[in-house]
Amino acid sequence: MTKKPLKKKSNFLGFRLSEEILDKLELIAKQENKTRGIVAKDAIEQWLNLELFNQTNEMIMVSKSIFSKILSKLDDLSLDAIAKDFADLLSDIMKFSMAKPMNEDTFKSYIAFLIDFFGKNGLKWFNTIDIQIRDNSFIFRGLHDMDEVYSNFFSKFYNFLLSEYFELEYTTKIEEKTSNLIHLEFKPK
Repeated sequence: MTKKPLKKKSNFLGFRLSEEILDKLELIAKQENKTRGIVAKDAIEQWLNLELFNQTNEMIMVSKSIFSKILSKLDDLSLDAIAKDFADLLSDIMKFSMAKPMNEDTFKSYIAFLIDFFGKNGLKWFNTIDIQIRDNSFIFRGLHDMDEVYSNFFSKFYNFLLSEYFELEYTTKIEEKTSNLIHLEFKPK
């Protein structure tokens, strides 16, 4: 006899929203082929997760446009330093969140974490992300709505993350960057 999986208990919460917010909900619902209720529930859940993350890690949020302006003011050495600092910070966050050592054996587990962390449900650094390990190569592709300076920053950041924190002996095979697309491929040395 098979048991039915237990459903998560949920409660009803009702509140009023302005016509402007309802119009926005309707627009997103049509774009994502979801109901307004599901879009609202997802939005609340994402906001709560982000707010708890910010409070727990004592962080402040900076808009993409401000972040882009900050990056555009930096010279190459400063951009390298900021990219390394971000890699340090992300490394700490990943070690805490995953509770696994950052090495070649756990690398595949971290890939799923990175997709969520950088994508729509996390920091929203990318609109779409594709990370693969194929033919003994590691491939990262991401589409964003920033600029070429951001693409350059992220490429440096990701190189630091792979080489220093995962201690993977990779060499860059392909590094294509445009104003809104990053395509990186690494292969073992």
